[in-house]
Amino acid sequence: MNALKRFILIGMLVGVVGYVAHHAFFSERGFVQQAIVSGRIAQAEAELAAVRAERARLEDRVARLSPNSGELDLDYVEERAREVLNFAHPHEIIVRLDPQPVAY
Repeated sequence: MNALKRFILIGMLVGVVGYVAHHAFFSERGFVQQAIVSGRIAQAEAELAAVRAERARLEDRVARLSPNSGELDLDYVEERAREVLNFAHPHEIIVRLDPQPVAY
């Protein structure tokens, strides 16, 4: 009878340890889920850094175009006007070049 009790006790302990180990690895807050969440966080932080860099670049461009910012860059305003509005000075000669075909 003593061996049967020991066998049952060991079986129950193995079951409890197995249950706890399974939930430690595969539950909603387990190690596997934690690794997945860490990967998502790293990806989101990289995306956030890229968005912040783009925002800083755009804020710089706006500041260079805004007369109220104190950083008005007249050369940049002229460059944008030429590019976007196709403006040119009256004495300039415009030479249009066809873009070279891309070789694949």
